[in-house]
This record gives sequence, structure tokens and C-alpha cells, in this order.
Amino acid sequence: MKRTAALFFGILLLWACGSGGREIRVPGVVDGEIASVKALAGGTLERLLVREGQELKRGELVAEMNRDKVRNGLEGLALAEKEIANGETRAREKRKLLAANLDFWRKQAQRLERLKKSQAVSGEQAEKSQLQMQDARTALFELDRSLEALQIQRERLANQRQALELADRDLLLASPVGGVVLETFADPGENVLPGAALADILDLSSLFVDVFVEEREIAGLKLGQAVEVSVDGLEGRIFRGRISYFGRKAEFSPKYVVAERERQALLYQVKVRLEGDPGVFKVGQPVTVAFVR
Repeated sequence: MKRTAALFFGILLLWACGSGGREIRVPGVVDGEIASVKALAGGTLERLLVREGQELKRGELVAEMNRDKVRNGLEGLALAEKEIANGETRAREKRKLLAANLDFWRKQAQRLERLKKSQAVSGEQAEKSQLQMQDARTALFELDRSLEALQIQRERLANQRQALELADRDLLLASPVGGVVLETFADPGENVLPGAALADILDLSSLFVDVFVEEREIAGLKLGQAVEVSVDGLEGRIFRGRISYFGRKAEFSPKYVVAERERQALLYQVKVRLEGDPGVFKVGQPVTVAFVR
């Protein structure tokens, strides 16, 4: 009797361990996030520097729009800035002379005012020196206003230069991600509108597997859970991944064709973020994901 009870308990324990660690194998397809490189400004596409299938690093140049208009504008600004700089140089030199002239007539007016009190000079001479001093002060004041106007022009040109440099930067289109060029949509010499797509780039760091899991199985899964991924044609190799997303809505039929029983079941979308070498996986590639409950 004791032997029979022990045997029954052992069978029950094995059944519990087996069901608790049951593996769920689900077919899926590799997918990823696609970054679209779009023209920020309209114009002529000068150069397309990528081809389909080419691997790119983040920030690598993808395309260049025609920049002649911006370059001409920057050259015109450079000439205007040079003229202002020359005008400021002349104005500062002139200011030194006017400041010295004002200082001279100020001293003259003070000296003649003292002599006028001792009646050594006439009042008319003292008044003329005062007028000369006032003229020198007015000339210096007007020159200072001219220097301020030149400074305002310099600041205005600096703003225009910044705007043109930003516009020039918008004409150089770089890849926002590291990945592979999936498709290009324009050729050099074409006129493109603002917002027109020039190339689609697959972000290799974003690769994931899209699978659908039955309702009764999904309760045993959790975010961040490690999974195993096997690839057709690479039997014997196991790749790693982690659950990154659960669908909020139930699906009555999966996105991918699976067994008849599963097509009739209530399914939930699950995304598995792939880890390891992204070069093994291709978008649209069928794989099998193994979840261990």
C-alpha cells in the first residue's frame, strides 16, 4: 500500500513539473522598425549616396539636395559682412579723431571762459568755442549712432547666416538609424517635394518576431521573459530574445498561416525583441519561437 502511494505521488510530481515547464512553440515572422529618410526641403536631388541592401551607420549621409541657392546666399552674406566690418573700422578711426576734436574744443571753451571773466578775450570768442565744442559733440553722437546701426546690421546678417546654414543642413540628409537600406524612391536629378521619401532604412537594432499565442497560453507569459528562437535552415542553432509587447486586442485569426486548430482559436499578438547578431535575421523571415512556461 505504501509502495502504491509513493508511486502515485511520484507520478503526480512528474506531471506537475512537466506541466509547469511545458514549452510553447509558435511560428512567427521577423519584422523591424523602418526609418524613412524624407526631403526636408523641396528641390533637385543632387546625389543619392546609398543603394538597396547597403548597410549604413547612424548619421551616415544618404542624399544631398542641390545647394547652389544656399551657397550663393552665404557668399552674398560674406560680402555684406565684409563691407560692414570695413565700415566699422573706418567709423572707429573717425571716432578717435572726433573724440580728440571734442576734447580740444572742450579745453578751448574752458580756457576762453576763464579769459572772458578776466576780460582778456571777448565774449564772442568764448561763444564760438562753445559752438565748436557742441558741433564736435553732435558729430561724435551721430557717429556712435552709426556704429550702433552697423552693429544691428551685423546681428541681422548673423541671423540670416544662421537661417541659411540651417537650410543648408536640411539639404544634407543622413540616416537616423544604423541599418540596411530596404528601398530607394528617387534618382539624382529629380525634383522632389518637401516630405517626399527618398529611402527606407531598416533599423537592425529594432528587429523583433511577431507571433500569435492562444488565449489560454498567454497568461503564463510576462514582459521581459527570455525565449528561444530557431531559424529555418539553421537547425541546431538557437537564438535568444525577450518578450517586449503583448497585444491589447484578441485576434480571431492570426496574421500568419498556422494550423487549422490555431486559426480557429482566440489569439493575442506577442512581440519578441531579438538579441545577438542581427545579421542572421531578415525581414519577412519565418522563425519558430519557444516559450517556456
